[in-house]
Amino acid sequence: MAHRLTRAQTLLLTGAASLAFAAPAAAQTDLPPEVAARLEAQEARIRELEARLLRLEAARAPSPAGGETAPPAAPAAPPVALAASSPAPAPAAPAKTQVRAAAEPPKIRGRAQFDALVYNDDDGSRATGTEVRRFYLGAQGKLGNGFAYVAEADFSGAEVGLQDVALSYQATPDLELVVGHFKPPITADELTSDAYTVFLERSAYAGTFAPGRRLGLAFNYAGEDWGLRGGAFGEQEDAALDGERDEAWLVALRGHRDLLPGEPALHVALSSYFLRPSDANGDVRLSQRPETGRAPRIIDTGGFLADEALFLGGELGYGAGPLTLQLEGGSIAYEGPFASPRFAGWSAQAAWRWTGEARPYDAADGVFGRIRPDRPLGDGGFGALETALRMTQVDLSDDAVTGGELTTFGAVVNWLPITRVRISANLIRASTEREGRPDVDETLVTLRTGVDW
Repeated sequence: MAHRLTRAQTLLLTGAASLAFAAPAAAQTDLPPEVAARLEAQEARIRELEARLLRLEAARAPSPAGGETAPPAAPAAPPVALAASSPAPAPAAPAKTQVRAAAEPPKIRGRAQFDALVYNDDDGSRATGTEVRRFYLGAQGKLGNGFAYVAEADFSGAEVGLQDVALSYQATPDLELVVGHFKPPITADELTSDAYTVFLERSAYAGTFAPGRRLGLAFNYAGEDWGLRGGAFGEQEDAALDGERDEAWLVALRGHRDLLPGEPALHVALSSYFLRPSDANGDVRLSQRPETGRAPRIIDTGGFLADEALFLGGELGYGAGPLTLQLEGGSIAYEGPFASPRFAGWSAQAAWRWTGEARPYDAADGVFGRIRPDRPLGDGGFGALETALRMTQVDLSDDAVTGGELTTFGAVVNWLPITRVRISANLIRASTEREGRPDVDETLVTLRTGVDW
């Protein structure tokens, strides 16, 4: 018994035949080249569909052995819309096995920050003036099979200084391994890029107790709404190593979590590091500026002997739309042959975006990110406008070490006409108390124009 075509197959063959006869007729007219090319592509596609239908009919025909039908063939391709005004879709490419990302060419990165200390009313401090606060230049890229790199240096000073120079390997979707020169995972303020920190400089608390970039090996594990980072590090890159002593070493660990995944974000984190100074003389020194780059260091422990140190710190953060609140605090305890001081500090800040933008929370890194103006300048908008207040306190006096106590009050206005350009004005009021010296109160105003790429 002959096999009958289904209604859909009959309609499809009828349409195919109509278009097949129409195409040559259209070709005989004086059509624009692009229209003729589209018709030719459709004709080729129709021929392919006709051949596919014939194969399907042959597969469903009765078998000569005993009337049983052959196994059904693979389903036909979905119906394809045929129109003379658009080209027919090309046949689907064969499926590919998922592999790691291939190598990518280097991407140039960097930033430039130009500062002017326009007001400074303290006695005996550095004069007002201008400086290139930072000029980073480097590159980043992917080497393929999970490997990536970053290399960046600061050219702003008299000497070139290394910044992030590291090789990373994405071992699993959640686990990254890193080796090179980078920051140990201590405090959100320290780990936030200075291209988009709220204030022009990090808090005196973060600047005093964060150990700074070092050569090390670390891991970064990121869950859905939490993360854990840790690593082992040596001395800072500018340390004088003479080859005749054991180098200082440091072990750091930080864990964070977003207690309200999504919007808003409620950030909590704990961080710690253990430091073993070099065996050359065990000399340790802590000092800090009043949160501006051109001002001198106004609290200073001087050198003191220590065999080891342990830092413990905590963080809280809240981000909801245009509002961001952050609190950090911690202490470091030293053990030495003559004194065992414990130093402490904290910082609190609140920021508000008057144009409504958010600082998105990065659950993988445990930090708040950059502002992206909703209406950039030049696209019918003004850009983004942010103001913030901050208070910081650092105490470096304890157990025969009299480094002093610093308290700062800061206010900042940030205008971002576009995402990567920032113009800021930062007011700092700093007060210092130090045993054996007169108290110092100073007011500083710093302006900055910054760009990153």
